[in-house]
Amino acid sequence: MTALRVSTLPDAIRNEVARLKGAGFPLLPLGGADGKAPLLRAWAGPSVTLARILAPLHRTGSTTYGVRLDGLAVIDCDNDDSALVVQMEARFGQSPVHIKTPRGRHLYYRAAGAVPNLRGEGLPVDIKTGARSYVVGPLSLRPDGGFYDPVKGLLGKDTLPPLRGTASPMPAPIPTGHRHVELVKEAMRMVELVDSAAELQANLASIRDDWCIDPATMPDSELLGIAGWAWKCRLENRIYRGRDSAFPVQRLALDALRGQANGADAIALLVLLEDQHGHSPGKRFPLDFDAMRAAGLLNLSKPRLRAARRTLEGAGLLRLVGRHRAGSAPQTFALTRPRPGIGGAVNVQSMPGACRGVMAGKTGGRG
Repeated sequence: MTALRVSTLPDAIRNEVARLKGAGFPLLPLGGADGKAPLLRAWAGPSVTLARILAPLHRTGSTTYGVRLDGLAVIDCDNDDSALVVQMEARFGQSPVHIKTPRGRHLYYRAAGAVPNLRGEGLPVDIKTGARSYVVGPLSLRPDGGFYDPVKGLLGKDTLPPLRGTASPMPAPIPTGHRHVELVKEAMRMVELVDSAAELQANLASIRDDWCIDPATMPDSELLGIAGWAWKCRLENRIYRGRDSAFPVQRLALDALRGQANGADAIALLVLLEDQHGHSPGKRFPLDFDAMRAAGLLNLSKPRLRAARRTLEGAGLLRLVGRHRAGSAPQTFALTRPRPGIGGAVNVQSMPGACRGVMAGKTGGRG
């Protein structure tokens, strides 16, 4: 006799899925490490039956599901700041259904045509809509404990108003030859505001479908490459946003410079060069000490700056890449990674081999 598997799906979630399905909402099962990945491949086609929604949840132990946004629009706020919610409702109309998410808030509406790109306006908000978009449904519980709490109204009972129009103009369609570059830009704008590369890819898919000319010729694999590259940039702290950004300085580099006669000067010069040039790996630049002093970047004397440069070169942190040619070109340099063996300090421990890989930074073909 075969034992029956005991379902771990809470009654509250099972009942909510059945209720929303009965009310006509297209749903899909979610799961994965973050609880937000579709458990069905063909989820964007015809509406999925209740059995096909519940079966993967029972099988995987997942307690999250998605509401597909056919005919719906959801204002997805990245934080639950009351001032931001008031701003959104003042602009788009009052929503009778609010879901508090682990990070922010979902406001539900009926879809009413084109929507603006709020990220482009500097707001931490997405407007998600369309059959290829979804949000995590009410009462869902993610593996990390994040809960989707209905704090106002009841989806499927309260009548949703249409998303009110906006005075902001829609962006011009992105022509075929520019799609890849523009989606890379969008990825870098959004990458620090999403929870995973999969969420970023889903956002890029919405932009492709809504903004790009002939979106069917831009495959999901290209979006996967862009999202993966942007996510790697985030993990490796290689996102440059002008002065409002951080930059890394290798501890092995500092260990190599401490204790040397002019180590403090060399560290000061290294930090300045990382600030000015470190966000562009392999970038070549001249070292004009007169200009640096005139701009107030460093107040060291030229002999001390030259000595600091030689120390950086000797430590393998700076290398000469272009020699001076009288009247035509100055010497040019490039920053380098700490060389092998530089980490001999007693307080330095090598990272495991699996953690040493650095992404090359390529994002695939053009769209």
